[in-house]
Amino acid sequence: MSNNSETHYKELSLFTNIKSPGHRAWNRLMTVANLKDQDRANDAVGYIEKLPDVDQAAMALMAQKIAKKGLETVRAELNRGLETDETTNNS
Repeated sequence: MSNNSETHYKELSLFTNIKSPGHRAWNRLMTVANLKDQDRANDAVGYIEKLPDVDQAAMALMAQKIAKKGLETVRAELNRGLETDETTNNS
């Protein structure tokens, strides 16, 4: 199976099919964290750079939210559908 360059970075999904900006940012952030845990920091950087600036910003905001509230709290909020505009750009 070949990965489309619009939806994948190497073998990794960019989660472009996920409509919820918060869930999309969460999945991308977890992918980057897993890459770093696997000593694949260069792939983590490449993955982030593959994304548009607005999506990179959403990931940064999600990381801030996790740092402030904690991983499990943010995960629970996302699972309950309590996503806020903190990870979206509704200009």
